[in-house]
Amino acid sequence: MKHAAELFATVAQRVKPPVCLALGPPWAVATVVKALHLPAAEVTCVQFDLHQAARVRDCLAEIGAEAEVVCAPDLWDQPQRFNTVIFPAAAAADRELKLDVLEQGYHLLLPGGLFLTLSEYEKDSHFGKWQKRAFGKAAATPSSKVGVAFWSHKTDDVTRRRRHELAFHAKIGGGPAVNIVSRPGTFSYGRFDSGSRAMLEIAEINEGDRVLDLGCGNGAVGCLAGQRVGPTGAVTFVDSSARALALAELNAKANGTPNPTFVAATRLEGLPKASFDVILANPPYYARSEITALFIEGTRELLKPGGRYYLVTKMPTAVMPLIFETYADCSVIENRGYSVVLAGA
Repeated sequence: MKHAAELFATVAQRVKPPVCLALGPPWAVATVVKALHLPAAEVTCVQFDLHQAARVRDCLAEIGAEAEVVCAPDLWDQPQRFNTVIFPAAAAADRELKLDVLEQGYHLLLPGGLFLTLSEYEKDSHFGKWQKRAFGKAAATPSSKVGVAFWSHKTDDVTRRRRHELAFHAKIGGGPAVNIVSRPGTFSYGRFDSGSRAMLEIAEINEGDRVLDLGCGNGAVGCLAGQRVGPTGAVTFVDSSARALALAELNAKANGTPNPTFVAATRLEGLPKASFDVILANPPYYARSEITALFIEGTRELLKPGGRYYLVTKMPTAVMPLIFETYADCSVIENRGYSVVLAGA
């Protein structure tokens, strides 16, 4: 959101502290915090992802602004103490996540509180309808080149919380199915990812293996891998998203995944060296190269001697140099239109 501060200025007079900024791109969040001119104790920024939370802190420091920055699986994990919730809605965010933020934000507000959406779409017509449904009424600024601001007031205090989630079944070959709960803002929402399926069909996972599900999302890959390792094996789920890890823990428990461990990390911190027989990685195919690099660099030292590293991608030419730099050698197997890269310690 390039014009978040400019758009916020059109409605700034409506804001009363304390204020919560719900998600939003880090730079947009920081510029709005700066424009609030409030003490740090009066402003809380909530993100679902550790990396995004760190970026918010960096952006705040860069422009000399201060706020409390929290990483949590859900907005409504925060206390109901806010008079204003501001949602800097990035255009790239999916519809279900936007609805989830709006409806969870309702539960952060005190009665009479203000929910304010900053939309960078010049002719956005969706948030007005969504906020009217949740709050009863909604108003908006005139559309302009910087976007549209929508606002609603909380006139009641319904305690029932609507949870946005979809469950699906997944299995590999003739194996038993796992039941997976997914929520907006996490990888593979509402369905089992085809790339993950392609990787698991290739991966050698044996009884007693210790498996690392790297970038676990909702935990579907780790839960399916857990079926093969048996009671003497173990699965470690790691992700930078607090929401993803909460789901992975929920799904691992529901599916009886053996000896599960859950690690919140952005750069493989907190993972024991030479501890895993298998690492399974499914990085975002079209993400920035540094994100893909995080799924590769440093993984070799996590494998036991003879351990196996699998990565699935649709862009093998982009990841191969990083694989060779880390592992010196690898092989590629084509499956279901994906490239499954195998390397070893």
